[in-house]
Amino acid sequence: MVRLALWCAAALPGCRNVAEPVGKSPLKPVHMSADAVALEVFFVRFPLGEAEPNGPLWAEVDEMHLPGEVRQRLARNGLRVGLVGGQVPASLVKLMELKDKPAAQPRSLENRVVDLEHEPHVVRRHMELRPGVLADVVASDIQEELSVLLCGAAGVEGEIFNSAQAVFVIRAHPERDGRVRIRVVPEVQHGENKLRYVGTQGVLRIEPGRAKRAFDDLAVEGVLAPGHMLILSTLLDPPGSLGRRFFTQNVDGEVQQKLMVIRLAQTQHDELFDSGDVLPLDPAW
Repeated sequence: MVRLALWCAAALPGCRNVAEPVGKSPLKPVHMSADAVALEVFFVRFPLGEAEPNGPLWAEVDEMHLPGEVRQRLARNGLRVGLVGGQVPASLVKLMELKDKPAAQPRSLENRVVDLEHEPHVVRRHMELRPGVLADVVASDIQEELSVLLCGAAGVEGEIFNSAQAVFVIRAHPERDGRVRIRVVPEVQHGENKLRYVGTQGVLRIEPGRAKRAFDDLAVEGVLAPGHMLILSTLLDPPGSLGRRFFTQNVDGEVQQKLMVIRLAQTQHDELFDSGDVLPLDPAW
């Protein structure tokens, strides 16, 4: 009778003994979407004009990957951009405090108020992007008034924004060879939060948000392989340029400079490209 009862219990559907390997969790780790890419974004702060990050560092950074016309346009507006592939320069490793640091936690960047007086000198964030989906990276706290000098084909013009915040809008698009094209657009979000109509894939929806001034003519692009980095900062001149407004901050009465590093941490190249499901390049690029 005992054997019969045990046999019946074992035969019941859904009732079975599962032998789990010792020391291993039965829960599967969370994976990214098949078409997603993972980025790490660093903001590094240091005194304005400090020698190492304004000179020797850039000697080891490729600033020629952008067309000459684009480099000139960026420089006129106080922006400096470079690409790091392969081995990371020792000066950049030191500046980013990469040695003996724990890995970044997988949390997305949020559109938040930044209090740099209480932030560490190196801020590290992890984010995952789907192809073509825009992500905001906050570059400053909210300022009562933000004035910017813009140098364009028509000459120098000034713009003033109230209750404004500097933001970088990032978009990623996987290439067929496993690399990822990164596009970064500086943008000023200003004014009060209001309900606005937003169009996505031909559908209008209402979302809260502030007015936006995107500087598309100062967009930066780079094609990154895993581990490669896109570096952005400001030139020291001109003082009132967009670059100076986006990459400097007054902390305890001292003007500090910032360096932004975007590193391609991971792609899903095998799953994405073996399936043949590759999104076409967005016309906005």
